[in-house]
Amino acid sequence: MNFKILLLFTSVIISNFVFGQTDTVYTYKYIDKSTRFAWTTFGGDLLMLNGGRSSFINNGTEQKVNFNSTLIPRLTIGGVHFWGHADFYVTFPLSFLSLHQKPADLKELVYRQGIETGTKFYPLALKVGRISPYVGISFRLLSFKQELKNTDYKFGGSEWQKMIFPLQAGISYTSNKYIFNLGLTHQNLQKINKYFVSPTEIGEIKLKPISLQFGLTRYIDTDKSMRTAKSIKQENIKYHILEQEKKLSSWYWGLGPSVGLQISESPYLASNFPYLSDNFIGGFMPDITFGRFLNKPDMNIGFSYRTLGSKLEAFDDKIKIRRHSFMIESYKNLFNWLGFVPFAGVTGSVENLTVQVNGINYTETKPALGFILGWDIRVTKTGTNLLRTNLRWTPGLHTTIDNKKMMFDNLEFNFIQWVQFIGRKKTYKKYKTQ
Repeated sequence: MNFKILLLFTSVIISNFVFGQTDTVYTYKYIDKSTRFAWTTFGGDLLMLNGGRSSFINNGTEQKVNFNSTLIPRLTIGGVHFWGHADFYVTFPLSFLSLHQKPADLKELVYRQGIETGTKFYPLALKVGRISPYVGISFRLLSFKQELKNTDYKFGGSEWQKMIFPLQAGISYTSNKYIFNLGLTHQNLQKINKYFVSPTEIGEIKLKPISLQFGLTRYIDTDKSMRTAKSIKQENIKYHILEQEKKLSSWYWGLGPSVGLQISESPYLASNFPYLSDNFIGGFMPDITFGRFLNKPDMNIGFSYRTLGSKLEAFDDKIKIRRHSFMIESYKNLFNWLGFVPFAGVTGSVENLTVQVNGINYTETKPALGFILGWDIRVTKTGTNLLRTNLRWTPGLHTTIDNKKMMFDNLEFNFIQWVQFIGRKKTYKKYKTQ
C-alpha cells in the first residue's frame, strides 16, 4: 500500500481504538436491523379468472351466452419490505399459455388479465416456518374481446380494457427459500355496460367477481452477508475511503422494467372511434437512467428515457400510439429509515408523441413538466449498487388531432430498477492489499 492508503487505514484503526468500537459510521444495531428490511423475490403463479355471461345481437335479437374461467400463468418479480409485513410485486401474464374455452355460439371470446402491480399486507410478518394471512390491493388490467360468427371485419371484434383495483385476501407459507401463496381476489368491476358488439351496436357483459390464484416465489436476502462484525468494519472503512477520495457523490446508471397505466380517456377516441375509447393505452416499457448522486444534499439529478407504445384495433380501424420521453429529473431523498429512503421531486421532459390512424401519422414534439416519487433500498452510502422504485406522472400530457385531445398522461410505475454506481468498485480495488 502507498503512504496515502496506509494513512487512511491508520486513521480508521486509531478511531476504533479511541472510541472502543469497530463501527464509526455504521453500527451493528443499524446494519442488523436495516439489512433485514427487504428481500428480493421472483417466481410465478397461476391465476384462475372466473368467467361470466356475454351478450350479442343475432338477426336483430339480443342473445346471451355463458363463458367459462380462464387459467393464466404469470411471472412475478417484487420485494418483501418492512421486515416481512409488506410484499410489493408486479406480475406479467403469459397470455400465449392461457387456457380457456370459447362458447360455441361465438367465433372468438378472450377474457384475460394484463400486467398487475400490487401490495400484500401481513399483520403477522412472513417468517420461516410460519403461515401468515394477508390482505391486499392491486392495479390490474382487465381485458375482454369477442367476435361474432359470420363476420368479416379486418381486425375482428372490439376489445374492452380497463384498470381495476381488486381486493385480495389469502395466506402465505414461508420456507427456508420459498414463499407459497394461496389467495382470492374480488374485483370491483362486475359488469361491462357498454361493449360494442359491432361498430353501432352495444351489448352487456357480466363478470364473476372472484378469482383464485396459487403462487410460488423464491426470496433472496441479498444483504445477509453484511450482518457480521467483519463486514460492518469493511463498510466503515469503505465510507472513509469514499470520504477521503471525495467520491461519496457519484455518477450512476440504471435499468429496469416499467409499466404505464392509463389515467384519462381520450376525447379524440370518444368522438371518432367510441369502440376504441375503452382500449387501454399503456403497457410494459424499459426505463433507462443516468445521473449524479449528490452526497451532502442527499439528492439525485438525472436523465431518463422511456418509450411506450400501444395498438388499438377493432372492426376495420387500427390506431398505433408511440411516446418517446427524454426526461431530466431532480429529486430529494427525504429521510433514511433503516435503509428505506423515500424521495420526491420534479421532472422536465421533451415528449415525442405519435398517433397513427389507419396509416396516417400525426406527430408532435413538445415540452412537459411532471412529478417523480419513489424510494431507494439503501442500507449504506458505500454500496456499488442499489434497488430503486420510481413513480412518474406528467399531468395533462396530450397531442391534438382535429381539435380533440389524444391523451398520453400515463402513470408510470417502475417497480424495480437496478442502479449501478460508476467507479466505486475501481476505487475500492486500489485499497486492497496485494
